[in-house]
Amino acid sequence: MPNKMIAVIAFFLMTVAAFCAPPFEWEAKSAGNSLTVTARVAPGNYFYANSLILVVTGADGSAAAMTSSPEAVPHHDEFLGDVGIYPAGTHVWKFTGMPPFKATVNYQGCREKTAESPAMCFLPKKLDLTPAASPLAELEVKAAAAEVGKEEFKLDRKVIGLQNVPQFKAFLTGTDVGEAENSGFGADAGWLWIVLLTVLGGLGLNLTPCVLPMIPVNLAIIGADGADKMTGFRRGLAYGIGMAAAYGILGVAVILTGARFGELNASSWFNFAIAAVFVVLALAMFGLFNLDLSGKVNVKPSRIKGGKTVVALVMGAVAALLAGACVAPVVIAVLVLAAERFQGGNVLALGLPFLLGVGMALPWPLAGAGLGVLPKPGQFMVTVKYVFGGIILLAALYYGYTGYTLLPGEYSPEAEIARLKAGLATAREQNKPVLVDLWASWCKNCKSMEKNVLSDPEIKREMEKFVVVKFQAEDPGAPGIDGIMKKWDIPGLPAFVILSPQ
Repeated sequence: MPNKMIAVIAFFLMTVAAFCAPPFEWEAKSAGNSLTVTARVAPGNYFYANSLILVVTGADGSAAAMTSSPEAVPHHDEFLGDVGIYPAGTHVWKFTGMPPFKATVNYQGCREKTAESPAMCFLPKKLDLTPAASPLAELEVKAAAAEVGKEEFKLDRKVIGLQNVPQFKAFLTGTDVGEAENSGFGADAGWLWIVLLTVLGGLGLNLTPCVLPMIPVNLAIIGADGADKMTGFRRGLAYGIGMAAAYGILGVAVILTGARFGELNASSWFNFAIAAVFVVLALAMFGLFNLDLSGKVNVKPSRIKGGKTVVALVMGAVAALLAGACVAPVVIAVLVLAAERFQGGNVLALGLPFLLGVGMALPWPLAGAGLGVLPKPGQFMVTVKYVFGGIILLAALYYGYTGYTLLPGEYSPEAEIARLKAGLATAREQNKPVLVDLWASWCKNCKSMEKNVLSDPEIKREMEKFVVVKFQAEDPGAPGIDGIMKKWDIPGLPAFVILSPQ
């Protein structure tokens, strides 16, 4: 009796399981450069071979090659006549290509007639079969990165940072363009513009609605005791030095304490955070709320030990740091540019934040001497405030869009490593050196190189001597990408590496 009861219960459970099980289950798994698509058909069901559309593409968007597929079983259909079907059971398709893969399937299935239920056809379905990363995917990518150029290519030379046409041509040809042309702010005309715009940007900070109301207070600090012009000039100079020192020290601290700046700049959350800060600052400019830090920190000149000059120096530094919502976007922009240039190999980029402070400090020695070089606060500040709010809001949109482009799924380290390995294989076949162009969408200098240098006809002719591989190092900390960056000692972008066959 117990055995009969167990048999009945087992039969009942099997019947329920068969009834409740989904009629069709699809699964896709990738391993290396192959993809396996599996269809499991529950008992009593089938799907038509002529309605099956299985599309698999590789990282470059081209169709993956099908290496094997199951044979359809002949079937006489009441309405369609003789057709091929895939009956109950497991059916497997295999593909090869460049990972990561994307896969979709369109199919239509039916249920056979049984004593318990009539025959029925299901609605056509379309499924996304794109495989998720397997637990071993990270290890596989790192292993692939370690194999890139192993013992077959040697690092011939590399260059990091923004280049002009003569510099990049010298790099491609392996010649020397001179020490003076390869280093310092004078390396190209772009640096002259950067220095000029940074100083002018600092000078313009004095006209922001956050600084203008502080001018009478600052002038009182510099010359409240009715000092002569020379003394006022000296105190104004000390006040300005305090401003420049505050931004200079802040800049050096931020840049040097960061590890690889590209890892931070490549983070979608970093860009979203900057965008959120800028939105708050823009709303403050539009008058939705008051964001004034100067009233929260009470620094009285009488508490500072030393003469009036020392007081002016300290108060200059304090005023620079508490200038408010208008100053923050400019300071952040200069810090981002300086960090990117510094990580690109230019040590003098550390001076950009200091130059911003110098620009802001320029009028104060003259103002301390009694010369009317600073405007008085007035009604025009309202217009200036709205203009600055609009500029800050545009900056917020830029960082927000950059963060969106860096969201997961938009970038594939596996595809970049596969592209690099394919380029190396081509170079081996053609016995040519490889030029690896490391770039990222967030890298402004990479876009400048693409537009102003790589498009030059002379550079194009030189690049024809290489197998060129565009390597997108969008996330320098991603598995595999970090190994390649460390292997070639790439601290920032843009970067170019020439590999020669052994």
